[in-house]
Amino acid sequence: MTAWRRLSQFQQDVLVAAVVGIVWFVGLASIDDSWLRPRNPMVSAVTGVFLIATIAFGRRSPRTTLITVAILYPLVYAAVGTGLAAQLGLTMFGQPRIADAALQSEIHLAPLLVAGYIAASNGVRRLVSGFFAMGSLAGLMIGLPTVVAIVLSNVDRAVLYGKRYATLPRDLQSLYSYVNISLFVFAEALICGMVLLGADARRRRKNLAVLEQRNAELVRLRAAAAEQAAVAERTRIARDLHDVISHHVSAVVIRAQAADRVADQRPEVLREAIRWIIASGKEALTAMRETVRVLNAGPGTEPNDSGGGTAPVPDLEDVARMGERLKAVGIDVAMFLPTRQRQLTTATDLTAVRIIQEALTNVMVHAKATAARVTWQSSPQGELLTIDDNGSGGPPPVNVLETARRSESGRGNGLIGMRERATAVGGTLAVAAGPLGGWRVQAWLPPQN
Repeated sequence: MTAWRRLSQFQQDVLVAAVVGIVWFVGLASIDDSWLRPRNPMVSAVTGVFLIATIAFGRRSPRTTLITVAILYPLVYAAVGTGLAAQLGLTMFGQPRIADAALQSEIHLAPLLVAGYIAASNGVRRLVSGFFAMGSLAGLMIGLPTVVAIVLSNVDRAVLYGKRYATLPRDLQSLYSYVNISLFVFAEALICGMVLLGADARRRRKNLAVLEQRNAELVRLRAAAAEQAAVAERTRIARDLHDVISHHVSAVVIRAQAADRVADQRPEVLREAIRWIIASGKEALTAMRETVRVLNAGPGTEPNDSGGGTAPVPDLEDVARMGERLKAVGIDVAMFLPTRQRQLTTATDLTAVRIIQEALTNVMVHAKATAARVTWQSSPQGELLTIDDNGSGGPPPVNVLETARRSESGRGNGLIGMRERATAVGGTLAVAAGPLGGWRVQAWLPPQN
């Protein structure tokens, strides 16, 4: 099968034509001495030659093959089958034996059927294929008696053919009585059906090619979507680890630096700071382990007593503890959170928590602020988050979100991450000068049902 596919289309057609030719002529030889022997074996030989040529060249040159077979086949068939060839001196076909001056066998329609099918299935219009194939059949079955009449009216049949033509009339009108009308109609319908089958085969091939092209496009799009999903997942992992670690570790570092400055004069402050750092470090480790555990959980992971593959869900108390963490490092934070206690389970709520966490981390690390205010207003129209600080760095640059860039130092990651989180749930985020003298980070997140 592999060797067959390596062959060109023309080589395949030639091999098929050779096999058909062998079968055809071996079959003729095997019935030569039986009652199945045709009245004129040479006509069957002509049919075989045209059939082989049609199969071999039909797909290579469909239009040329159709026209050639449609014109030449009836002429050669009539010439060989009626004695016209002998009148022209072509004795190679032998002396014909005609009983009814008509098509000798329905199998002799094969070249026209195959030519019509191959032409229609290889791009020749159905009307063109049908016109030539069906017109050729009409010439074969109706024009054949005409050729017989011409031959008989110009020769002495008693001398040339003996008694074989004794029963055939010489006039054309009488010869047409030999035409089998029912066979003619059936044969025309058969050729028409073969042309339609060929056209349908071409249509199915085109549809299959379109489907294969679409399938290849879907595979390409699926691969691109998988790559995009992988990039999005990597981004999400980076955000989660950044939010979980940065906030806790930044507070620990600042508290440790403050304790180090007063360690000699006030050792009790150092001990208090160490106890606080230990507690905060344990909290950070727990949060990080929860995040890593969720990331490592496979699609089929069974849930366990601690939640299985479910990410740790924060609540409003966790948001309040973020403010307490900043107070521990010397930043006075006022928190105005929704009064009703609720489980923060929707994507909007989780995004709001992460934005507040990242904004407070920026206040703690970059703003050089001594005070901050967090306001979370929840309404049916959505969630409005406002984080203000009194940082000494002055108001933010114009278009700070557009000019923020990720860098190895990490500066810019916080702003970009907050904007991406807000955008991911259909919200917006803006950074401007705040009423406390520093920056104001404000985000609107749409409600989720």
